[in-house]
Formats: sequence, C-alpha cells, structure tokens
Amino acid sequence: MTGMRAMGWGETVDLFDAELGGRDEPEAGDGGGCSWVTVVIIGIFVLLAVLVHALFGWARDLLSAVFS
Repeated sequence: MTGMRAMGWGETVDLFDAELGGRDEPEAGDGGGCSWVTVVIIGIFVLLAVLVHALFGWARDLLSAVFS
C-alpha cells in the first residue's frame, strides 16, 4: 500500500510502520499498534513536563534574584 492510510475511529497507529521507513528490515510485517488516545496522552505528558521545567526554571531565577 502506498501513501497515507485514512484513519478512522477505532483504528490504531503503527508507530514502526515498515512502509514509512520505521523498521530496519524492509520485509518486516505489521507491527504492534498504538491507539490515538495513547498518542494524545503521551503528547500531553510531554507538554506538561516542558511546562513544569519552565516553571521551576522561572521560580529558581526569581528566588536567586531575591536572595542574592
């Protein structure tokens, strides 16, 4: 199959799709799936981690300016 597949409700995303060059072996078969909900949840956690890192960096700079 060539090109992008139309994803509908209830379908899974193959994060290591050989068709898209995600596997080392070209003869690799279908891989495991990951639902869109899982992809969105992982994205939210990454965004949350970035925001927490920025917040603590800002708080550290503020406290070092106040107490130095």
